[in-house]
Amino acid sequence: MRWFISTRYFFAHKRQSLVCIAGVAISVTMFIAMVSMMNGFSDKFIIETVESSGHVTVHDEPRERETQILQRLHPDPDALLVIQRTKPRETTKQIKNPTGLIAQLRRMPGVLAAAPEVTGEAIATYGTKNVNMQIVGIEPEQQVRVTTIGEDVIEGDFTRLRKSADGVVIGSGLQKVLGAKLDDTIVLTSNTGGRTNARIVGVFETGVTPVDYSRAYMLINSSQTLLDKKNVINRIVIRSTDYTKAEPLAKQIEQLCGYKTESWQEASANFLKIFKVQTVITYVITGALLIVAAFGVLNILIMAVLERVNDIAILKSFGLSRGDVTLVYMFQGLVIGLIGAIAGVLLGKLTIAGLRRLPIQVEGLVKSEGLLMSESPGLYIQAFVSALIIVIFAAMYPARRAAKYDPVEVIRGAH
Repeated sequence: MRWFISTRYFFAHKRQSLVCIAGVAISVTMFIAMVSMMNGFSDKFIIETVESSGHVTVHDEPRERETQILQRLHPDPDALLVIQRTKPRETTKQIKNPTGLIAQLRRMPGVLAAAPEVTGEAIATYGTKNVNMQIVGIEPEQQVRVTTIGEDVIEGDFTRLRKSADGVVIGSGLQKVLGAKLDDTIVLTSNTGGRTNARIVGVFETGVTPVDYSRAYMLINSSQTLLDKKNVINRIVIRSTDYTKAEPLAKQIEQLCGYKTESWQEASANFLKIFKVQTVITYVITGALLIVAAFGVLNILIMAVLERVNDIAILKSFGLSRGDVTLVYMFQGLVIGLIGAIAGVLLGKLTIAGLRRLPIQVEGLVKSEGLLMSESPGLYIQAFVSALIIVIFAAMYPARRAAKYDPVEVIRGAH
């Protein structure tokens, strides 16, 4: 009986009902599209960063550094200490016994592979162009086990590093800035005075702009000579079985070796904070759209209640309780919410498919050919449930207001 009355009232206000449904559908569509786009960019950055740089990195220094002189003196923490004419000892930072440590790391649970690196800064010169870059000295066979950099090569071949003396594989951004092509020779100069003529044997593109515009790979021996770091390994890169569990693994490794060990989450903390802020803003905006749609439902149902005051009085005089009248209008809100949410989910799916096909070249923090859209069943469920809950809450006020009408007072007022 209640469902029948609710259906009759629903179809009696077709235009208003369609407007409410359209409002809910559009809000759900915008919710799905905006959240999908935001997740797409963040997922692209995280995945490419993790895969191209490794899950965990061991550095050549402790997490907290102290002055050696102060360590020896152990002064009173409340005392004033003045040190004059001291000359700091020049020491080369490096990981001690890297071969033994790497072998130990490879035996740890949760570690798939580990590879040595030597890193430093250099200036690349090609013609009149000078570009700062980060040199990463590697063993190619080991590097492809801890990162996907070998799969990111778009020109040349990563294995050519073994076949060319002083070969270098550079990022696509560096190639663009230098204007150099595959097999061209560039001059590399380190900040320690090392200098070499390097042949470009490959060009990689990860899609992460900071990486593509700053990083270059060489053989460990070549980079150690260029950077004046003979027999030095200052970084170990580790690939884990599950990149989402990199943080506890990094803490475990740091306790084992004593060197500062960073998970990819810690290394990219600044970017991840930006994504969190953007996610909050996205949910606030899309949530506001759903609330606006709910106000539309609220307005329509209030008008429907005011137009049918006499009908409500007659129904209550025939024995319908307050709960029955409440359910009549709650059912209307539920129908509007269900139809609007289902239509919004379908339109959201179509919108994502359409946005993916737009020929828009994106190049910012990440680079892609087209908009990056990330969808999952959870996103559609979240949009559907959120819309339904908000619309049902919006229907509660007019439903409760309709239930409060006293049939005797209404009939008297009509006369």
